[in-house]
Amino acid sequence: MSKTLIVAEKPSAGKDIARILGCTESHKDYIESGEYIVTWAVGHLVTRKTPEDIDIRYKSWNLEDLPVPTDNGLKVIDSTRHQFKVIKELIHRPDVDRLVNAGDAGREGLLIQEWIYRLAGNRLPVDILWASSLTDEAVKTAFQNLHNNQEEEFRNLLTEAETRSEADQKYGFNYSRMLTLLYANHGTVLSYGRCQTPLLNLIVLRDIVYETFKSEPFWQLEVTYHKGFKGILLDTETGEIFRSIQKEEAESILNSLTGKSGIVLSCQSEEKLQKAPQLLNLAELQTVMGKKYGFPPDKTLAIAQQLYENYKIMSYPRTDSQFLTNDLFNEIKEHLKVCDFGIFQDFIKKIDFDSITMDKAYFNNNKVSDHHALIPTTNSDMESIYAKLSDDERHCFNEVVCRLIAIFLPPYRYESVHIKIQIDEKIFFSSGTTIKELGYKAINKLLSEKKKMEIEESSELQILPKMNKGDSVKVDGLALYEGKTKPPSRYTPGTIIQLMKKYKIGTSATSASIITTLLNRGFINLDKGKYISTPLGRELINIIPDELKSPNLTIQFEENLQKVNCGELSKEQFLQEIDERVIQNLKKFQERENRKKLGTENISLQCPLCGRNIRHGKTKSGKINWYCIGYAEETPCNFKLWQEISGKKLTEQNAADLLQGKQTAVIQGFVSKSSGNKFSAALRLKEDGSIEFLFSKPKSKNRRTTGGKKR
Repeated sequence: MSKTLIVAEKPSAGKDIARILGCTESHKDYIESGEYIVTWAVGHLVTRKTPEDIDIRYKSWNLEDLPVPTDNGLKVIDSTRHQFKVIKELIHRPDVDRLVNAGDAGREGLLIQEWIYRLAGNRLPVDILWASSLTDEAVKTAFQNLHNNQEEEFRNLLTEAETRSEADQKYGFNYSRMLTLLYANHGTVLSYGRCQTPLLNLIVLRDIVYETFKSEPFWQLEVTYHKGFKGILLDTETGEIFRSIQKEEAESILNSLTGKSGIVLSCQSEEKLQKAPQLLNLAELQTVMGKKYGFPPDKTLAIAQQLYENYKIMSYPRTDSQFLTNDLFNEIKEHLKVCDFGIFQDFIKKIDFDSITMDKAYFNNNKVSDHHALIPTTNSDMESIYAKLSDDERHCFNEVVCRLIAIFLPPYRYESVHIKIQIDEKIFFSSGTTIKELGYKAINKLLSEKKKMEIEESSELQILPKMNKGDSVKVDGLALYEGKTKPPSRYTPGTIIQLMKKYKIGTSATSASIITTLLNRGFINLDKGKYISTPLGRELINIIPDELKSPNLTIQFEENLQKVNCGELSKEQFLQEIDERVIQNLKKFQERENRKKLGTENISLQCPLCGRNIRHGKTKSGKINWYCIGYAEETPCNFKLWQEISGKKLTEQNAADLLQGKQTAVIQGFVSKSSGNKFSAALRLKEDGSIEFLFSKPKSKNRRTTGGKKR
């Protein structure tokens, strides 16, 4: 009997599909039944070959080799070679006559799967399971409506994805080599990326504005009326709030109005309803967690992945959508009921499940691309798992659950009142809000927003009286207030994701890694919750022409990819234009005189144990360390310093500080193996060559020794 092979994106998805299809015969890497075999990738199994994969000469960077070849074919990723072999063998099983791609429903998901089939030598017809969610109903419906991978929509999407992949290699391989060879000191790599460099440029530009900003004082005029409410003076020309940079001018206005009463010009009252905000996608979750808790995007992503993959209590995290598919409405009650405990219980009990209707503001198939918005799963062990979460994990999960609950709560209802009052020839504006029903906003008390709510309520609860045009208003007093102009804020973990979204820099799946790359390359630092460019980052931006660092580069790139998709622009034209620009820019760079070398000059290091020279390179396992050249001597010296310690890559300067001065400054970004939390510490070299952490308030239980081994 012939069988259909189904390849899911990950083991968890594969096991869900196998259960839905009734596959019960479990093997180590796949599950089958009489009709189906279900297996899975583990994310990426296949990637593009690099130039050095096809010719060893490209391992050495030379200007004469630019632009390097990028259409070099595919290769299996070593770390996932076993699973690729499993899929390849299943594709070629004699009883398999059809293949179903059950990977990610989207551009990159299609690419990942098609590359696997291509490298595995697949000749079977391929159907695509295009399901935006993995609910039982959605999977069953999708199986009844399979698409063929030769359909025009999917062929175009694959062409777009492959074009994006090769184009990014062209940018990265060529410009990183070009900049490094022309402008870097030995040992420094000036990494370029189509997404990372425009983002670095935006951070540098904001830093410069912030640092060169000159704060200036201004004065505003406020009135207090006899009836107890206040108003602010408006600029009669612009209609905006009046601000004077001359105190004397503001005082003169105040003196001219003293003792005078006002006349109501207008009083507008309107009752308004505000529905709950849209559901969370990864970018919005990263923004919320950054603003409330200072979490960097990579930390939020790691927690979200943990909630999805290990705890299985949250839906797929790497989503760009803030909507749910229509089919999910039929089971949304189950997603809420499993959260009917603890802090959520009182709010879930307020939901009338018998009368709720599907609101297009939250359920809309047309607004869901690869994956639907973040929601809790229907895990029956939800309450016991929730009790085991860390505080950080709980904060993150609470946001997702409360955002879902909120869409089924009543809207926030309030009365908004605006009054304009004329005193002499000047107009003062008053606004107030009277809360009629807190509605969904009541759930904010579960989300560490007490202080935020108090601020909102204090500004909203100025209760304004009902007034009519022409009414006389007695003035109790006038006051002058001094303020100061402020620079635009530096970017933070709470604002940088929205910045990237605005300029189409990366996706929800890649934004955190783009920021991490800039941090690891030493181009930016995260200092007291602010992303600040380093001297190296600024110098790099200074030498890069506008066309290669403009945030419009990423916007134009995505627009051109859409042209490739719809046939307005061929893949070959798109890539050829990039190659031509590489050649032109190389010529411009080489014509520059007095090229300043960037980065730390190569540091000569000696072994702290035997005094021989220290080298920096890879071991046979592919791991990088600094090691003593005496390792092969008759009396060997086995000193080595691993480049990565507790998840943090050390810089050459860190190594120099350790080997020459025995101690580094405080380094941020270490990750605890036991808790997964990030921490900061200095490193100290001990007499036996091992490394220990030094904390600002050292305690014996917190001091750990790495023993010179990778953490």
